[in-house]
Amino acid sequence: MSSFDENGDFNSVFVDSMMESDEEGRQNSAAKKASLDKNTGNRKRKSKWWSHFSVDEEDPTFASCKYCQKLIGCKTKNGTTPLANHISRCKKYPPNLDKKQKLIDFESETLVNEDGSTEIVSVPKCWKFDHDLCRKKLAKMLIVDELPFAFVEREGFIEFCKALNPLFKLHSRTTATRDCYALFIEQRNELKNTFKNLYSRVCLTTDTWTSGQNLSYMCLTAHFIDDEWNLHKRIINFCPIAGHSGQLIGRAVEKCLIEWGLKNIMTITVDNASSNDLAIEYLRRRLTIWESSLLEGRYLHMRCASHILNLIMKEGLKELDFSIMKVRTLVRYVRSSPARLQKFKTCIEEEKEDSKSLVTLDVETRWNSTFLMLESAIKFKKAFASLYMKDSYCFKELRKVGGGPIEDDWKRVSSFLPFLSIFYDVTLRLSGSRYVTCNHYAHEIYGTRLMISNISDDDEGIKKMAAQMMSKYDKYYGNIDNINIMMFVGVILDPRHKLNYVNWIVHDSYDETQATLLFLKIKMVLQSLFDSYASSMPPSKTSDMSSPTSTSYLISLKVGLNVG
Repeated sequence: MSSFDENGDFNSVFVDSMMESDEEGRQNSAAKKASLDKNTGNRKRKSKWWSHFSVDEEDPTFASCKYCQKLIGCKTKNGTTPLANHISRCKKYPPNLDKKQKLIDFESETLVNEDGSTEIVSVPKCWKFDHDLCRKKLAKMLIVDELPFAFVEREGFIEFCKALNPLFKLHSRTTATRDCYALFIEQRNELKNTFKNLYSRVCLTTDTWTSGQNLSYMCLTAHFIDDEWNLHKRIINFCPIAGHSGQLIGRAVEKCLIEWGLKNIMTITVDNASSNDLAIEYLRRRLTIWESSLLEGRYLHMRCASHILNLIMKEGLKELDFSIMKVRTLVRYVRSSPARLQKFKTCIEEEKEDSKSLVTLDVETRWNSTFLMLESAIKFKKAFASLYMKDSYCFKELRKVGGGPIEDDWKRVSSFLPFLSIFYDVTLRLSGSRYVTCNHYAHEIYGTRLMISNISDDDEGIKKMAAQMMSKYDKYYGNIDNINIMMFVGVILDPRHKLNYVNWIVHDSYDETQATLLFLKIKMVLQSLFDSYASSMPPSKTSDMSSPTSTSYLISLKVGLNVG
């Protein structure tokens, strides 16, 4: 091909060829730039394996796995074979986590049609056998259902598991014990982590108990609300203690709090034993040293309302002691053997008593169980009278307590039952552990006082019982200096009541001087609570409206201050 144009001009052809060459060079340069990685300046990787790796910034000859962060050599001369080999065996690469073939299972779902009708359809889902999960669930079953560890070695359970899934290999009682302990450790670590990240305060409940072997034990329960506003109840300790003295109880609680790393305590609820007063005083000093007490620990001690109601009712039941003793003796005789119970059932059939339930024996230290015993026994008073007359052994047993219950005894029990039923319902409401009860505390306690004071029955026995109950009530709530103000704070934060309702309760229960002082004290404590939470709340939580210590909680406190 000639380098000259039609007119023989060499320069023109040369210039044109140079311009074409420059244009081609610019296009190639642009293509090269486009092929470079924008972040690192390196050439873009076209292999599919590079989507799982990132080039190391310090040494470009190595690449980091996005799943396990392991460094793999990626020199150009080696190609992408090392990367592909690593992905095929990477334990954290999602497709490698479970290569077992899954089974198809079906679960039912309810679908809503356009016309509003519903239909149940079977939707397929994948399922696979997980041996470790089965062992964990078995350990949980042993704990929740309180089964012995040897349950896993019983022939019936082994046959059942073989029929259910032959792939599941049952283990020995020793392995079951280790699994249960491992589950306990796992749950304990989760709870410790929860307490560590908890911004709300924890309310504790503790009680001591002596077994039939004369061994003393202490149980410590924590109640708290998490960041999702869910109420939790956790038994964080059940341990033997040397005795029931206040110092020993206080040290045992302190040791438990240290083990759990728990210091932000709101209140500690205990019964009315004098040793608990010393234990609370000891813990108040310890929390003050830890600089975690609320309002200097002045309202740390919360008296158990259910225990106080128990003491009040036991005081009132003294008027029924003789009649209750006769009924209790009858019930104990009936429940002492199957033969006696069968005789009693025969008497029920003869007297044609229309009730499908049977009598229950009470626990003398719990008045609510006494109420249930009296309520069940009064339905069978004719059957009891028949048994008393026919059974000579029953007659001898009742002679020890002055004979069987007569009509006057049943009348006295019957007249007291409606009154006792009210206290029974109040105890149930205050004893709830799966729902918040602090907003009902003052309402139920002062409602009980109002009910006792309004008794105007012609029966002298009921009047005397009411007077004794009021005397016991005033021992705990008559002096305003002994009242924990926190019981009113829960009522104030309840949007159905607030300060106006508390003001009415206080003035209805005390004289004008005491009521004015108590109400002023309540408002001061509420203001102090608001200031304490506002000053201690971390900045990150100020804008978080989902936290129990958030602005919404403080606003609710402030609203309570401004009402009334």
